Amino acid sequence: MKRALIFAASLALGAASAQAQSGAPLSPGDRVFVRVGSDTTWSDSLAVDAEGRIFLPRIGALALRTVPASAVPAAVREALASIYRLADATVVPLRRVTVTGEVRRPGVYFLPLEASLGDAVAVAQGATEIGNLERLTLVRSGTSTRLRNWTAGPQGAQAVASGDLLVIERDPWLKRNALSLISTVALLITTIVAVTR
Repeated sequence: MKRALIFAASLALGAASAQAQSGAPLSPGDRVFVRVGSDTTWSDSLAVDAEGRIFLPRIGALALRTVPASAVPAAVREALASIYRLADATVVPLRRVTVTGEVRRPGVYFLPLEASLGDAVAVAQGATEIGNLERLTLVRSGTSTRLRNWTAGPQGAQAVASGDLLVIERDPWLKRNALSLISTVALLITTIVAVTR
């Protein structure tokens, strides 16, 4: 029962975090994926510039600095409607997130608004052999936070924010080299016993 309550609380926290992040405007470096109708020749991932704008072909600059991220699709569709017939335009705002450290594919990723910290690490294909998936450092808005056992708790369900840096840490040296250390000590003891006989 207690475990079910904790799980329900973590889902609620994750949903609240995703809702808060969807209200935050896009930041410079984020992207907006746009595909007009079923026309596969006109699809692009448009970068948000330092002024908080994207540039739409044949339309020009569209200011998004004060537009909540969840309202970006409607704003882009409205701008596109001046030129295109929009029966089925696809518009997806994407947050820029960097995943590094001991992950299989470190890099910069563009993730949808509802993506969580766990989703970001999964896109980077998880921890390497010497990485510790349970030890994550999150750098958000210049503040560094170390998260322990984050995959099992509500911290992993929190939504990513623009510019997040996620660093998966290494396992401690002793844990990674315990077998070698035990073998070396056993060899050393065996050698000492053999020499003293």
